[in-house]
Amino acid sequence: MTSPSDRNFDDLTKRFKNNIYGTPKGLLRLYALREDFDKFKIGTKEPLSVLDAGGGMGQFSSELAAQGHSIELCDISAEMLAGAKSLFEEHNLSSQINLTHCGIQDIPEKFNQQFDLVMNHAVLEWLADPAEAIDTLYQQVKPGGWLSIMFYNVHGRTWRGLMNGKLHAPATSTERMATEGISPQQPLEPQWVHDQLTGLSLEVKSWRGIRFVYDHMHQKIRDRVGLEAIAASESEFGYQAPYKDLARYVHMLCHKPHS
Repeated sequence: MTSPSDRNFDDLTKRFKNNIYGTPKGLLRLYALREDFDKFKIGTKEPLSVLDAGGGMGQFSSELAAQGHSIELCDISAEMLAGAKSLFEEHNLSSQINLTHCGIQDIPEKFNQQFDLVMNHAVLEWLADPAEAIDTLYQQVKPGGWLSIMFYNVHGRTWRGLMNGKLHAPATSTERMATEGISPQQPLEPQWVHDQLTGLSLEVKSWRGIRFVYDHMHQKIRDRVGLEAIAASESEFGYQAPYKDLARYVHMLCHKPHS
């Protein structure tokens, strides 16, 4: 069953759509995912079976569906699933997707199969037990398949706070923040996530930061240089330390060996 500590976004779907997916922040996420997938030619040879775990409104999944891949998208939020249904209908992709109302913990019961590609983007930081979730996701990947993990970075949050004058360790989330806010209250340490993945014998093929330029740049400078130039800088430096360590999000792309 879904833990009561796991965040359900039924009450915040419109805010997510307007404040994240409809902004440069969301576009930079999509740019990064496309680049990483293209780098390893994922899905370029034949149609894939894809599980988008905690897939929300399905923005990236809709792009994969348009390329001919079959999508199973699950989420604990019925409102998010309704948004995904509308998006796929809008692009005439309904035949490419199946929607399931469930949490990450329920996946083994709901899906009696493994997938060529499992995605979990901006979800781990909202879960009560991220380690358990990583293990669940791993189990759903076919040997020879891929796991795509994107999560909220604790170092990016701390650095952003310091640059805004919060010269102390971030306080733990209040009850109101945990139940009403859209800023994740349990950001993760990238090395910890990496260790969880490699501990399952996954090969971390790519580790890059997302929004390490955009989030720490003054709005006037953002407006002057433009999103395209920012995206190019994110691409150039996003795989390198220390830049990737200060990103708001981290994306890890992992391969599951055949044996």
